[in-house]
Formats: sequence, structure tokens, C-alpha cells
Amino acid sequence: MPNQKRDTALTVGRILLLSLPYAWISIFNSVLDNGLPVILTAPIEDGGLALSYTLKGVVMALDNILGLFLLPIFGRLSDQSKNKWGKRTPFILVGGIAATGLWAATGLVLGTHIVWLFITILTSALAFLAISRPASLAILPDFTPLPQRRFANSLTQVVSIICTAVGIGIIALLTKPGYPYIFYGASAIMLVFVVLYVLFVHERQWTTDAVRAVQALPEEAAEKKAPKNKKPLILLLLAVFFFYIAYNGLVSSLSNYAVDFLHLDKNKFIVPQAATLAMAMFAAVPVAKISAKVKRKLSLVVGIAVMIGAFILAGVQPTLNARMFASFLLVGAGFSAVIVNLYPYVLELSDDEKIGEGTGIFNMVMTVAMVLTPVFSGWLADLWGIATLFPYCIIALVIALGFLLLVKEPKDTMQA
Repeated sequence: MPNQKRDTALTVGRILLLSLPYAWISIFNSVLDNGLPVILTAPIEDGGLALSYTLKGVVMALDNILGLFLLPIFGRLSDQSKNKWGKRTPFILVGGIAATGLWAATGLVLGTHIVWLFITILTSALAFLAISRPASLAILPDFTPLPQRRFANSLTQVVSIICTAVGIGIIALLTKPGYPYIFYGASAIMLVFVVLYVLFVHERQWTTDAVRAVQALPEEAAEKKAPKNKKPLILLLLAVFFFYIAYNGLVSSLSNYAVDFLHLDKNKFIVPQAATLAMAMFAAVPVAKISAKVKRKLSLVVGIAVMIGAFILAGVQPTLNARMFASFLLVGAGFSAVIVNLYPYVLELSDDEKIGEGTGIFNMVMTVAMVLTPVFSGWLADLWGIATLFPYCIIALVIALGFLLLVKEPKDTMQA
């Protein structure tokens, strides 16, 4: 029994260490999604760049335009890598270190108010993050036997949500001293996580342990053949596409909605995001435990349905009142149910021998959605006002739910 407890602790410890790339990516993305929209549209005299909603959407889409090309390429390259440091670690570290330094440089050039220079440095940072992202997402499934993936994914999502909240905290604390300090603070914390990864993650050594763990499992749990019928996967990827049309449409404009529609000041505009993340963080592990007892598809259906109801409630509130706050708590709960299950479900319906490639395809579909949605939602906001945000998200989620309901699970699908 003592040995079993030590093994469990070691497994949890390794999951958390393998989640370190999620940590710094989440901080980066938190500043990108929640801070950058306000910075891009704020007046010059307030330290911003005074862009329109549409141009803001174009800049917000740069991350995903780069990812559209880079994610599948580097997902495949990391699958094929035979580097002495491991097949994922070189991509994780090169991309992570470069993105961390360039994120600080982005803050430095913001003070010049030279738009083309700011966008150039920003684009460079986004490119290096895209290089590291597929390997960062694939390394955890590499070391996690199929029956443990749901638990591992829930822990990783908790790490991601906590670090997204850290990013929001950085925005709240450092907006008043000046927008560049947001980038400096985020880069400093990202660097700490990179150093921890270098010190404590030993990919090549752990690979042997992972192989032994898989060999100790029953054959049906250790292996999963590639599904012959690709239709369920295609329908699921369409659901992924429209889910991220809604989700990224929300995160790329929610700060603008808070400032321009709810009229929240610089110290309060992150309240909706904070409420959403707080509930998502607390719900992640309980949701994983509940969804382990039911089909993953049902968990996704319930999560999306909750988000639709929450967006309907939020969209009819004129101010940040109790009902608006409650609606964002519901968004967080629904989002947690979706995010804990969506990527593992894609892996269940994919070839388990090509995790990096499957991750790249998942990210490519997600990225296409996130290329289109900031520009289109920004154009709608310029045309009819920022109040279009929630109806836009609701329509996209309804379509996602429709495709998800059409997914028929293969009989031999194993829940991870």
C-alpha cells in the first residue's frame, strides 16, 4: 500500500510538471485575450493604439493565422523527432524561451506607439509560441496511459485555468502603472515556469517509465486501434470549429464589451473574465469525476447547453449586476465541462499512434475558427455595436451542439 501511494503521488507530480508548458502558454494567452483587445482600441493618450474593432480583430487573428500553418507542421515534426533531449522538449523550450523574451519586447515597443513595429514584434512572439504549442499539448498524452487521460487532462486544465487567472491578475495589477508593465510581468512569470521545466522534466528518462506502465496494463487498455469510420471524428471536428468560433469570439471581445457596453473602468473590466475562470477552476476536477461516470459526449452536450443558457442570460443584462455575474459563473461551469472533455474525445476518435499529428489537426481546426471569429465579430461590432457579441456566440454554440449531437460513437471506443 505505501508503494501504491508513492506511485500515485509520483504520477500526479509528473502530470503537474508536464503541465508547465500549459502554464506559461496560458499566461501568454491570458494577456493576449484579455488585455490586448483593450490596449489595441484604447486612445493614444491612454497608452493604447486607437484601432477600430475590425482592425483589432485582424491583429487578434494573427496568432491563429500563424498557427494555421505552423501547428500541423511542428506537430508532425515533434512526432518524428529523435533528439537526445526527447522528441517534444526541444520544440517546447525553443518556442517557449523565444516567446517569453519577445513578449517582454512587445511591451517595450508598445510605448513607442509605432503600430507596425508593435505588430512585428507581437507576430514574432506568436510565431514562436505556435512552434512550441503542438509539442506542449502532446507531451502529456505521451506519458499518460489511456485509462488515466481523463484525470490527467482535468489536472492540466486546472493548471491552465489557474495560470489564465494569474494572467488576469497581472492585467488588473499592472494596468494602472502602464500597459507595457503587463507584458513585463507576464514574461517574468513565464520565465519561472520555463526554468522549472528545464530543471525537473526529464523526457527521455520518463519515456522508459511510460513504456513500462503501458506494458503493465491489460492489452485492451494499453492499446487502441485507429477507428476505421472517420465520420464521427469529422462531425466532432465541426463541433470543435463552431465551439471555438463562439469561445474565441467571446474572449477576443469581452474586454471591449466590459469597457464599452458595461462601462467598467480599468480596474474592473476583468471582472467577467475572473468570474468565469474562478468557476471553471473549481469545476474542472468535479466535472471530470462526474463525466467519468457518463459518456463523454453527454458531458459535452450538457456543457455547451449550459453555456448557451448563460449567454442568453448575460446578453439581456444592461449592467454588471448579480444576474450578469451569475451568468459568467455558469459560463465557467459549462466551459469546464467542455474543455476537460473536448480534446481527449478527439483523441479517442483518432489514431493513438499519431498523437502529435492528431493534436496538430485538432489545433488546426480550432485555429481556423479563431482566425475567422475575431475579424468577423469585430466587423459586426463596428457595424451594429458591441452588443452583437452574445447573440453571435449563441448562434455558433447552437451550431456546435447540432454537430455534436450527430456524432455516433464507435462501439469499441474506450473512454480515457
